[in-house]
Amino acid sequence: MKASVLFLHIFFAMVWIGGMVFNLLFLHPAVKSIKNEDQRKELAGKVLKRFFLGVWLSIAVIFLSGMWMWHSFRPDLTQNPLFHIKLFLFTIMLINFIYIYFYLFRKSLYKHIPNFVWINLILGITITAIITYIRFGSG
Repeated sequence: MKASVLFLHIFFAMVWIGGMVFNLLFLHPAVKSIKNEDQRKELAGKVLKRFFLGVWLSIAVIFLSGMWMWHSFRPDLTQNPLFHIKLFLFTIMLINFIYIYFYLFRKSLYKHIPNFVWINLILGITITAIITYIRFGSG
């Protein structure tokens, strides 16, 4: 059971972080090369709509699996300040995504979205580094 929950947690973190990498480094530059602004907005809207559904699912799975792991077999993390920083950064990522989704995306302000996605990507990479250090840094 532990391995399955951990797999889901890591997989959906990969979906969210990997999606941000793909969006920022590959999709966004390609979409910018489309000259027609209406076509650019249409494509961006379709891609982001699908990706954001995946992000919402990722947030739910990451949160639920993370809480389960923490309370089921890693209660010692409560004593680790880095773990609290990780939780804080995850909360900032969530708030940032809520802003992206409910304000920028819903108002079709697509050109501003990459700036906020960069913030979440940096936070996601930082969280990955923190949890790696928590798990393997002391050995």
